[in-house]
Amino acid sequence: MKNLFFLVVLSLVATATIQAQTNILGRITDKKDEPVAGVSVVIRGTTTGTRSQANGVFKLPTTRDLPLTLTVSYEGYEDQSVVVRGNNFRSLSIRLIETAAKSNNVILSVSRRLEESRKAGLTVEKLDTRQFQQSPAASPFDALQNVPGVDLLTQSLTFKSVNVRGFGANNNTRFLQLTDGVDNRAPAFGFGLSNVASLPDLDVETIELVPGTSASLYGPDAFQGLLSTTSKNPFTHQGLSAQVKVGVNNIGKPGFGAKGYSDLAIRYAKQLGSRFAFKVNFQRLSGTDFMADDYSDRSTRARSNFFATDVSQGNLSTAIGYVPNNDPNTNLQYDGVNVYGDDINAGGAYRYPANYANASLQNVLVTRTGYSEQDVLGTNGKVFSNRANVALHYKISDQIEASVGWYYGNGSFTQTAGTRAYFPDYQRNQFKAELRGDNFFLRAYTTRQNAEGWNIGQTAVSVNNAWKPLTQWATEFGQVYVANKVSAGLARSEADRGRYLPGSASFDNARNAFANTFNTDTVPSYKGAKGTRFRDNSAFWHYEGMYDFTKILDVVEVLVGGSIRRYALNTGGTLLARQADSSEYTINEYGAYIQVGKELKLGDALSIKPTVAVRYDKQQYFDGGFNPRASLVVSAGNHSFRASWQSAFRNPSPIEFLGVSAAGVGRQVGGSAIAIQSSGLLRDSVYRDNDVKEFTAGRITEAQLRSRGYKPATFTTEKVKTWEVGYKAFIANRLDIDAFYFYSQYTDFITAQSYYLPANNRVGSFATNAYQALQINGNSPNELFVNGAGLSLAYSVGKGYTLSGNYKYQVGTVTLRDAQGTILRDNAGAEIVKRKTSSTEVIQQGRTYFNSPQNRYNISLANPQLTERLGATVTYRWTDRMWFEQGITAGDVWLPSWGSVDAQVSYRLPEYKSIVKLGGTNIFNDYYAQGYGLARIGGLYYVSVTFDQLFR
Repeated sequence: MKNLFFLVVLSLVATATIQAQTNILGRITDKKDEPVAGVSVVIRGTTTGTRSQANGVFKLPTTRDLPLTLTVSYEGYEDQSVVVRGNNFRSLSIRLIETAAKSNNVILSVSRRLEESRKAGLTVEKLDTRQFQQSPAASPFDALQNVPGVDLLTQSLTFKSVNVRGFGANNNTRFLQLTDGVDNRAPAFGFGLSNVASLPDLDVETIELVPGTSASLYGPDAFQGLLSTTSKNPFTHQGLSAQVKVGVNNIGKPGFGAKGYSDLAIRYAKQLGSRFAFKVNFQRLSGTDFMADDYSDRSTRARSNFFATDVSQGNLSTAIGYVPNNDPNTNLQYDGVNVYGDDINAGGAYRYPANYANASLQNVLVTRTGYSEQDVLGTNGKVFSNRANVALHYKISDQIEASVGWYYGNGSFTQTAGTRAYFPDYQRNQFKAELRGDNFFLRAYTTRQNAEGWNIGQTAVSVNNAWKPLTQWATEFGQVYVANKVSAGLARSEADRGRYLPGSASFDNARNAFANTFNTDTVPSYKGAKGTRFRDNSAFWHYEGMYDFTKILDVVEVLVGGSIRRYALNTGGTLLARQADSSEYTINEYGAYIQVGKELKLGDALSIKPTVAVRYDKQQYFDGGFNPRASLVVSAGNHSFRASWQSAFRNPSPIEFLGVSAAGVGRQVGGSAIAIQSSGLLRDSVYRDNDVKEFTAGRITEAQLRSRGYKPATFTTEKVKTWEVGYKAFIANRLDIDAFYFYSQYTDFITAQSYYLPANNRVGSFATNAYQALQINGNSPNELFVNGAGLSLAYSVGKGYTLSGNYKYQVGTVTLRDAQGTILRDNAGAEIVKRKTSSTEVIQQGRTYFNSPQNRYNISLANPQLTERLGATVTYRWTDRMWFEQGITAGDVWLPSWGSVDAQVSYRLPEYKSIVKLGGTNIFNDYYAQGYGLARIGGLYYVSVTFDQLFR
């Protein structure tokens, strides 16, 4: 009986796997009858597909019965549906029709189901391999800088942060980044690691961006938007691909000079039989970072005379009054932007008492000599990045595909939050298993990382103090300094006698001792001071699924799904609070959603499509809530009008919730009662920076200051409501238009404000500048509003040329309220209601961190076929000046506007299946900063050779 059962099973398996196979053959050309490589050919209703080769030929095996329909798509050409019958399946001839349109893109991210972008209820942008090849950007991720509405903040050559729709941040916790559906975020920090641990460049097929909340389908982490990157399927992208890229940056840097970099990548994919395929990817980048070398005097609200005020209007701020003095020889309070250890509000300055013996220094603040960022790092700017990906795919049927994948990221980079931090050897592993059909998916994945870094600023302070305590240094400075007779420079040099010099053994030993000791531990050889190292070796597990009932119900589109996530935090107390027994916290989350939509045909060319979606999410430490969305799309021929309303909430990230940052400059304290208690803030009194300035200036008494001390408040989720309308059209097969307007209102906005903890918990310590700076997270009582609009145009000029451009406008306004909800007034007595976040009378009351330019535009002229083999693109990018508020020590400043010209020329070698590309960004090398304290970006020039799908 057992043998009979075995024979029956074997027969069924053989019958299922040994079916008649049909090989569909065809050739794809353009209007000049030239072959087109890389065109996607997919059997409609299945996951089975392939790509055309360099000669335009494709071969697509299938066990499905004829007739069937193929979907043929390639960026820059119209999508086509091709019917395959018994009389043509061996000799299909497909001619592509060129178009300037992006409007006919098929996208997935907005509704979690395939749809034309012109029928999507939200604004969406899509980039694919053809656009990556034509872009002057050095990588697919860098190409996002040309997408309308995207502000890409470059923190490091290997780390860039995506920001959309205001409240720009170096570490954006309000924006979800997915790679093949896998969350890209660092578990404890809560922000996406973008290009630090993303896909190798050769494996990126598409990037979709939704600039606006997507929480109704993706959960609270998609509070401000979604970036979804999809890799190439090994069934449709086979063969060997390789890329060699060499380049240079840092040209014209005084005392530093041009530095080269290399970027090597390889990809191999192969289909074995009709069911199984695999791929292997690896990329290695090594080079020199853009230098953070702004040595100008810091603009920061911590300075006593930062605001120019009108006394007649109650000291109303009228402008920024501080005039920087960049010469430390004449400026007693010199505090260089990228100089550390000299910070006026973070352990680098001393205020002499009012009765100090040297009368010329009475009540005067003096900063000690600091170290540049490169002095502290000692790396000469060297950075590296390793990325790898391995995936196995198996077709259970033509409609169902199973896959497992490993995603690896490893590299060094500099990151900016409260202060600058350096990660010398970041490592992350992600593992994913997925079962996907044309109407469902089941996915499970885990993220595990080893992330140890150290605080650059606090390390500089510690090295200075290890050599000589601040009070001793100040005493020696004061003994030499005489106003108008002996310069600050001479007094500094005397006080600095014997100082640890960068590169010396004494400096390196001290730097390494602090940088390699965790901030929870003491450094015995340096007077028991705390180390400056921290770690985030946290992990999370995520399980999710979705089912599309549309085919079953037939009359309406219904999609349901859900997810479960568990965080296992592991920072050893260096970043996050621990439980009473010293064990680490875990966090559990779950959510479920449903989306219902229906396209109603009102004629041959007119249709309307209403869609409603709602999602419920719950995190164990916060109340659950709903994220609803309603949208309506009206399509009339080539014109589409869209409108949507969304409401969303966001749970605080682990560091916003549990942060304690055990010691030092840039302490991040979470807003939860757990973090407040663990940080000792129920025992010690801390005070807002503005109130401390009022106290030290003698404008309020000690009793008044104590009455304004920090008082813990309920910490809850932040919320947003967004209204949006848009228009998308493709006119005369030449002009592509996409326009939008949105209005958002934020409440319970989570933000970190600066507080000062006086030495020994005595407010009298403020008189000598003896305090520690903290950033405490909490819900702002203010109402924040963002108005924005954007316009994208692409016009086919003719002869292969496309002129395109986009413009984005957005402005933040605020209504200031106190903890009881009462509207606050400025110093002139007027209520602060919906005023610009960058207005000085608002800035005077505190930070809002809007950090976004009001205007931004790009203009591009491209022709991928100047000749049969030659293509070129030139792009101009311009960004308006913006008010920027950054961290504890970085400061508050108007960043100037900047413009950049990018260009590339590419040459195809079809006989070698390769492309040679010469390109550059910021080719005129006009250095600019995208954020205060960040490295200034200059020209990046490169030449690359890409070999694609060899040995296919």
